[in-house]
Amino acid sequence: MRKTKRVLLALCGCLTVTIASAQTMSLGECIRIGIERNLQLAEKRIDIQKGETQIRQSRAMLLPQVNGSLQVIDYLKHPVQVSNSVYLNMDFPDEPQWLRVRTMQYTSQAMLQAQMPLYNQSILAAIDAAKVVKELYTLSYEKAVETLTVQIAKTYYAAQSCKEHRLLLDEDVNRMTELANIAKALLTQGVILETDYTRISINITNLETQRAQYQMVLDQQLNTLRFLLDMEATDAIDVERMESALSIVPRQGMSSLMPDQKLLDAQHQLTEKQIKLTRAGYLPSIGLFGQTGYMGYQEKFGDFFKKFNNHQFGMAAVGLQINIPIFDANEKRLKVRQYKYDAEKNRTNRQLLDASLQKDYANATLQLTQNEQIFMTQSKNHQQAQKVYELTAHRYKEGVASMTELLQDDMRLIGSEQDMVNAHLQYNLAMIDYLRLENNLEALK
Repeated sequence: MRKTKRVLLALCGCLTVTIASAQTMSLGECIRIGIERNLQLAEKRIDIQKGETQIRQSRAMLLPQVNGSLQVIDYLKHPVQVSNSVYLNMDFPDEPQWLRVRTMQYTSQAMLQAQMPLYNQSILAAIDAAKVVKELYTLSYEKAVETLTVQIAKTYYAAQSCKEHRLLLDEDVNRMTELANIAKALLTQGVILETDYTRISINITNLETQRAQYQMVLDQQLNTLRFLLDMEATDAIDVERMESALSIVPRQGMSSLMPDQKLLDAQHQLTEKQIKLTRAGYLPSIGLFGQTGYMGYQEKFGDFFKKFNNHQFGMAAVGLQINIPIFDANEKRLKVRQYKYDAEKNRTNRQLLDASLQKDYANATLQLTQNEQIFMTQSKNHQQAQKVYELTAHRYKEGVASMTELLQDDMRLIGSEQDMVNAHLQYNLAMIDYLRLENNLEALK
């Protein structure tokens, strides 16, 4: 029994040294580091960059486009051009003749072509849609920041609770150990029975077991916190101690611009832009085009290298091109109808989300108020249990109270401590949900 106690005390000493050397981080520091280093947020930031690139890509469609081409053709069968003699300066022949002109077997072509849109509503609508897509990526990032902040805060408060339980159990073990030393001395003098000393030893063992369990859960919470902060598993971190009093937050009312609401609004806006983009396909588009280059003809392929300059003919042209859509088999009309269904679905989801958030806010307000009252009640119970234990301990030293009474009051004191810490944790968790619905998670930092 003594050997087991020495081992446990040595482990506790090593644990105390490890925690003392660990970096104690506040909740605000954890949230800041998490936002900077979390890999999921890094992925969302890449999506924002993709959205910006998509806008630039859409705007680039308004710029001139220049293409070059080089072509060499070998006609395995000579092409023939047919013309009426009237078109060969033979006006009013008695019998018009059909004349055939055979072209060369080899043809080369080097061209430079340029195009530039003057009026194209489809391109302008695509730019507007790309802007909304980028906004969606930005709102998705804000939503991810909110989710990460809630995860870090809940993990941090849970770790705080486990640490507080363990520290309180340290005090309980020390207090019970002092009582065990007194009981051992009284047992030696024959004042108390051996069963009284045995009860104390059993209580010490139970308390040490609870302390080890809370330490294990604390280590698990710290591992989760390191994962959320993208820290190495070997990084020694610790959380601050839980404050003795509650952190009362001012109530500002439910926010009307939650990230979820803004996301649905942006999705609805994107649907409207997609309808506009589809309808723009009904409108004509106007553009400028121009081309210049050379065309060469040779009877033999080798002549391209011998007589290259003899049979090359230059050409250049500019023009105005108008594209008028006429019939697309109702493709655009049916696509617009589908987008309208999506828009109606977005409006329904927005109403449902508003009602759900109102319900959540009402429940969070009630839960926060209830948990605050529970903590106040548990704090009073702990104060009373502390006074009762101190009185019973004094009476026990005077020989008035029994060992059984002292142990019972000690267990009540330990239970009141645990209940108070649990009530504090539940209040903090309810506060996180309440601040999220107020869109005021900045208060945690």
